[in-house]
Amino acid sequence: MPGLVRKILILAAVDGLLLLPTGPRSRGQGPTKISYKTGAVNASTDETPVSQAVASGNSFEAVGIAGLLSVPSGSWLIAITKRSQVAEVKGRQIFVISDIALIPLHSKSEAEAAILRVKAKAVKRSSSNAGIEDIDSDDDYDGESILSSDDDVSDDPPRRPNHHRTLSSSIAEDVIGKKGVYGRFAERWFSKRGWQVDRNRLQGLSGKGEIGGESFPMRKMRSRTGSPDSEAAEKAISPALDEQAQESQGERTLTGDSTGADAPTDPDQPIEEPVDSEVIEGVANSLTPKLLRTTKLLLSASRSFYFSYDYDITRSISKQTSATSSEVPLHKNVDTEFFWNRHLLEPFIESGQHHFALPLMQGFVAQQHFQIPNKEGYSRNFLLTLLSRRSINRAGLRYLRRGVDEHGYVANCVETEQLLSDIDKNAEYSFVQIRGSIPLFFQQSPYALKPKPILMHSEPANKSAFQTHFKRMKDRYGEIQAVNLVERHGFEAIVGNMYEKCATELDDPKIKFEWFDFHSECRGMKFENVNLLLDRVGDVVEEFGWTEEKDDKIERSQAGIIRTNCMDCLDRTNVVMSNFARRAIEIQLTRLNIDPTKLETSLNFMNLLWADNGDAVSKQYSSTAALKGDFTRTKKRNISGALADFGLTLTRFWNNIIGDFFTQAAIDYLLGNVSAQIFVEFEAKMMSGDPAVSVSKVRQNAIETSCRLVIADSNEEMIGGWTLRTPGEENTLRTFPFKEIVLLLTDAALYFCKFDFSMDKVSAFERISLENVKGLQYGAYITSTLTSAQVNEKQNVGLVIRYEPGKDDILRINTRSLTSNVSRQNGDIAAEAAVPPPDAEGQGDTKKPDDVEAPPKEKKKPESDPTHERFLAFKAIPADSSIKSSIRLPSPLRKSAESDEEGLILSICSEIERACKVVNSQLNGSSESGSVSDGSTGEDLVTPFIEKKDIVSVQEAKKSTGLFEQVGYSIRRWVWA
Repeated sequence: MPGLVRKILILAAVDGLLLLPTGPRSRGQGPTKISYKTGAVNASTDETPVSQAVASGNSFEAVGIAGLLSVPSGSWLIAITKRSQVAEVKGRQIFVISDIALIPLHSKSEAEAAILRVKAKAVKRSSSNAGIEDIDSDDDYDGESILSSDDDVSDDPPRRPNHHRTLSSSIAEDVIGKKGVYGRFAERWFSKRGWQVDRNRLQGLSGKGEIGGESFPMRKMRSRTGSPDSEAAEKAISPALDEQAQESQGERTLTGDSTGADAPTDPDQPIEEPVDSEVIEGVANSLTPKLLRTTKLLLSASRSFYFSYDYDITRSISKQTSATSSEVPLHKNVDTEFFWNRHLLEPFIESGQHHFALPLMQGFVAQQHFQIPNKEGYSRNFLLTLLSRRSINRAGLRYLRRGVDEHGYVANCVETEQLLSDIDKNAEYSFVQIRGSIPLFFQQSPYALKPKPILMHSEPANKSAFQTHFKRMKDRYGEIQAVNLVERHGFEAIVGNMYEKCATELDDPKIKFEWFDFHSECRGMKFENVNLLLDRVGDVVEEFGWTEEKDDKIERSQAGIIRTNCMDCLDRTNVVMSNFARRAIEIQLTRLNIDPTKLETSLNFMNLLWADNGDAVSKQYSSTAALKGDFTRTKKRNISGALADFGLTLTRFWNNIIGDFFTQAAIDYLLGNVSAQIFVEFEAKMMSGDPAVSVSKVRQNAIETSCRLVIADSNEEMIGGWTLRTPGEENTLRTFPFKEIVLLLTDAALYFCKFDFSMDKVSAFERISLENVKGLQYGAYITSTLTSAQVNEKQNVGLVIRYEPGKDDILRINTRSLTSNVSRQNGDIAAEAAVPPPDAEGQGDTKKPDDVEAPPKEKKKPESDPTHERFLAFKAIPADSSIKSSIRLPSPLRKSAESDEEGLILSICSEIERACKVVNSQLNGSSESGSVSDGSTGEDLVTPFIEKKDIVSVQEAKKSTGLFEQVGYSIRRWVWA
């Protein structure tokens, strides 16, 4: 395959970054230029020699390119500056990323400043031998260490080390002086300005308030280039320099840090503010420093991303030979399911710069050499390699990515290959297993130590996703032995029972199912009872076999795979998988004439290898090491291990409620699953949606289901259906939380449907005859002023429907028994409690009114009475989704031409008005708009049917946003963002 560049000299040129391939393996590979501002990648004709680039001082050496990270405010080159070799397969090296550098592409000055910081950190390490292990064995080593960067990106000045604190400093002075993460929060309490800055921002102000100062997330940005985001970008890539550099005036001049009291300012440089109308760019810019910190944490600090220049680590041995071609770039050969930086490398791939496109895989790679005597007493040399490959599909963190998606991909799906290399006979033995979440729709709350799983969607939807998942598994691996480790009794049983039911009804001889209640069977920390499971299904190890390769030829292929899961697919799963792996290697070595009596002691290192694998997978999914790791390592369980597990459980709980939300959004963004809109959603909710779940399809299904269930009269003609948000209580404008509902329009009535999206059921609905609709009002509907997006009047638009309850109207609630025409005081309470039973057959209640005994007269609604006029308020759901692939599905129930919130509301008003005029001829004389013709008197005023008027204006929303709500949001933003 065309060679990848192994060493790259990165130079800040006049009009862009130059990437100059260096080293003996880079001959014939030309330089590449990445333009400033635009981030365009193109082949360069610049013939700048390497020696000249080094002499210029504004260059550094990298060992690979991870990609290009772009946000609305700019782009950053992700360069791999440090690597460590972890394994060697067939003479080809495998590395783990241990450090990266983020080089901004805003301007030459900022790129140079970042490069100088990279070199400054390298100088600090120059006396060590850290870079020697990073040099290819067949490359010429010039004696210089590989340059790397520990640029801990920060949107605030670097905090001083602890030894700079003086004994006389007070707590308040120390906290404010540090200007750290919590320092910003404390400063609001101790400073004279207090919370005024945040109050201005929360009210939609981006500049100085009455007292002065800068808004918290959108502070004014100073720059030598005049770019409004250049200072934030520069701070975002600023490392924590050494102590002398931090205190020197020269360092402050280099970084442009003007936060100090005596910091010099350049009067010729303008101070600009972000444009308020660019909501996405502004919010993305304010969260960019955190995104860059998270990117660095994921790609380097985690030490969980691996690569090889000439070996496809994304494929097992059985698929390696047929997939590899010497004429095709490596990024085209790799398995896309494990290609983590595909989106980041798109600019290089699309421009044809394939020699820079270095595929990365997240997971775990480790290797151990061992000797073991054969039956004749001669020692044999073997190499055991463990490669775990984490799927990019449904990727993410513990409670934020569970179960399956509609395409059959499951969360925490990891393929683990145990590769035994017979060094003496040039043979490879590959045994592959897989772990993955239960292939059903379910969720668990992150706000509990032991949350109860909740099944979602209908049973047919779950069966469809289940079948899709296993069809893909069969196509990929052959036969399947599914091992389910969740509890048979207790809160996990609801998911386990459905899993077993779907597997039984699938009735496929190539899919075997075994339920082993790990907690019950191993009660009392007797984890050795896992052998009971191996006694029951261990034969599949030999039945499925493994892949054997000798002299680069496949002589035998693995016929099936063991798929293991528990709830998280971490702790219990790793214990069981390690036992299956142990069984496989024992059989393999025995067939290689190895003395079976020596296996027990010679293979003890496997325990440590698999325990490290479990820790790595666990950290990537739950941010902590695996539980039960003491047993995996020593095959013994004691009280100290149980106490350690309890500590890890508490740590997981803390991560679940604090750090995981933004990290999940960052992962989705880096994979290209979402757009920059994700940051707008995160700022408002401090969480993001699941891009694998098609929101358009879910809402379309809700409309169609509601239409089928609530419209009893077959003579009624369907006109339109929409999903909207409405206040938590009826006849109000601003009661939280707002709920998503379905609004249906026929030629005779409006249907207001409360829909249970998790169960695909209608929990309650109200039918309003069109004759009783008295008018419509549409306009700005501001429900919160906490973020800039929430005060945008173009994006926050709503509708109010005024009506009088009539005798023909219907209010029905779907409970365990049908309730009709309930009192309005109890209607909302009953609707909230209307949760269909788990074993309900059908969706909702499909009985028609004629099938139900008439309710008592005293419960009927009153006759039409003007004094009982009511209203329903609706707010448009944002049209711009963060999910890139999201499109509005064409349907007769939905207007596919709607492109924005205001257009959606106007189309709904138009449809309702047209239908009402058909049944009520008196409306034909009403004005089409809210204005009154000239010359009319007060007596001649005709109330328009459609009136354009703010439902809740920005000023009204500001008045109703209390200090407690503002402070609460500020605290949540300080913690989460």
